[in-house]
Amino acid sequence: MTMAFHPDLKALPLAMAPLGVALTVQSLSGCADFSARMLAMGIGPGRVIRLMQCEGSHVVLAVGDSRFGIGRGVAQKILVTESRTGDLK
Repeated sequence: MTMAFHPDLKALPLAMAPLGVALTVQSLSGCADFSARMLAMGIGPGRVIRLMQCEGSHVVLAVGDSRFGIGRGVAQKILVTESRTGDLK
C-alpha cells in the first residue's frame, strides 16, 4: 500500500511512501545493530533517499548514486518525510 504525504503527517514508514519522490529519513526505529547496518549503507537521519520499487516483500531504494534492495519489514523501520530539496546527495 502506497500513500501520499498529508501536510499534517509527521513521518511515514518508507514502505508506505510514494514511489519516485525524494524523501528525507527522519529516524530509524530498530536496535543498534539495525541502525549500524542502515548507516553503513548511507541511510540515516537527514539523508535524502528515493523509493524506486515496492512490490511484495521487496523494496528498492536509491541512496545517492547507489540502489539497494531491502525487505519490506526493514523498510517499515525507516521513517521518512517528503524532502524539500529533492537532492539525493
